[in-house]
Amino acid sequence: MEVAGRGTRGIGLKRSLAVITLLGLSAGAAHAQSSVTLYGSLDGGLRNLVNGTKAGGAALTMASSGVYKSNRWGFLGVEDLGGGYYARFNLEAGYILSTGANSSTTNQLFARTSTVGFGGPFGQVDMGHQFTLQHRLIKDFEPFDLRYLGITEAAAISGGTNGRDDNAIHYHGDFGAWTPRFVYAPGGIAGSLASGSVLAGGLNYHSKLLRFGAGYTHRSNPLSATATTTPYFANNQYTAGGAVTLGPVDLMAGYSLATQAVPSTVHGETRNQYLWGGFRYKASPFFHVTGAYYDDKNSTAGVDGRKDVAILGVTYSLSKSTELYADVDYTHFTGGYVTNATLNPSGHAKQTGVSFGMNHNF
Repeated sequence: MEVAGRGTRGIGLKRSLAVITLLGLSAGAAHAQSSVTLYGSLDGGLRNLVNGTKAGGAALTMASSGVYKSNRWGFLGVEDLGGGYYARFNLEAGYILSTGANSSTTNQLFARTSTVGFGGPFGQVDMGHQFTLQHRLIKDFEPFDLRYLGITEAAAISGGTNGRDDNAIHYHGDFGAWTPRFVYAPGGIAGSLASGSVLAGGLNYHSKLLRFGAGYTHRSNPLSATATTTPYFANNQYTAGGAVTLGPVDLMAGYSLATQAVPSTVHGETRNQYLWGGFRYKASPFFHVTGAYYDDKNSTAGVDGRKDVAILGVTYSLSKSTELYADVDYTHFTGGYVTNATLNPSGHAKQTGVSFGMNHNF
């Protein structure tokens, strides 16, 4: 009996140790849980643009990186550090759906986003190549929610290089209805802390009925992007806007002014003034209608130019991940913008576009 009792106690002790070990391991796992998510967007759309070529004919194309939403794929990793703190990373690349090629013209793999950061009750800090503060700021009052970027003026309003900053340290925090934002990006120019740098600050307010935001960005831009030694001049951008929800309708508007200082030998500073307004109408849980008008007024070296865009778009959701879309838009160039080969490759003052396609998110 004594032998049996000792054996029973031994087995019970082993079981207790095993349970304690498992509990310890599970507690450690809960403390340091991590996950990596693969995500992306595929946009298969066609666009017909009247006066889209120099000959004046219609140009039917499949947009290189998406009509409605940019084609992308990426990795988002999050590690739980405990106590409400976490570490994260985000790598995102763009691609051309029709050919499968990298959409970056500079052959950068993760040209859309490349960041590492951490967060907690204080907010979140991300470091690396990422969207500008302007891009994040206007999302609350940009009618198309940063869709149709090849048509609207939202990408130009975002500023930076393709709406992104290199070497950027971005902070944002969510404190009730308020979201403060700050950005600093060192320029990396020997002998100067200011040259090539970016400083920005902004604030968003969110509620069920009202959203608004305001921000300021200061950049120190080089006079020439190709010269080995070149002076830097200040670029300042001021942005504000808001949105109000009235039942199934959201009304929104915004204003942004960007000024670029130039040498005294050049006539005046360069000014870009953006005005926009629009609406979103949720006709049903599946069918949405959005309309907007964008106005960009530019003055460079004493030459004025203007670009006006009116666009009406509809979407129909087939599921939570897939939707059909279509739009009709009209663009009017005046002044120096008519002959601006970068903004208006066809050289025609008036252009009408029609787009339709399907977008899938995963």
